Amino acid sequence: MSKYRDHVEKWRDCHRCDLCNRRHRVVIARGTVPCQVLFLGEAPGASENVIGQPFVGPAGHLLNKIIAKPIPTDVPYLITNLVGCIPKEDSADKLAEPPDDAIEACSKRVLELVTISKPQLIVTVGKLPKKWLPIILKGCYKLGKDYKTVDIIHPAAILRMDVSQVGLAIQRSIVTLRDAIEDLV
Repeated sequence: MSKYRDHVEKWRDCHRCDLCNRRHRVVIARGTVPCQVLFLGEAPGASENVIGQPFVGPAGHLLNKIIAKPIPTDVPYLITNLVGCIPKEDSADKLAEPPDDAIEACSKRVLELVTISKPQLIVTVGKLPKKWLPIILKGCYKLGKDYKTVDIIHPAAILRMDVSQVGLAIQRSIVTLRDAIEDLV
């Protein structure tokens, strides 16, 4: 069995934090392992919780469009999140930001996935992954320093923007990715 399949098997029924009580499925990743580019988002939403893959709802459709522009089809990439379970508020189905203890509990999964996938570029999708990535990768000697990181605006944040700002935000993310991909070649 491959390391990635072992990874999925190990984490698919995780109970390391309280988020497991509200999920339908653990959302591990989608894409290619190993990869040149790893996208690290925040958390699964409602669509991801049902389907079991990251970024498959409206924000995922926008992320796919953003990725399609600058990333050549022969560049393998993988998409995952800081946490594998949907963070809902206790009182309703309203989504919440994942709590620090859930991110810490899931950080071993993220670190293991990064180690297995061996990306040259890690793209943090939103502010929370940008904040947590250095903490998760701190002391990870298996990776060495052979990767770089860039940040893009989370597609869900773009979808909530005033319509006059959407095009510029999308273009900014595309240019950031294009420049980072060009640096890999």
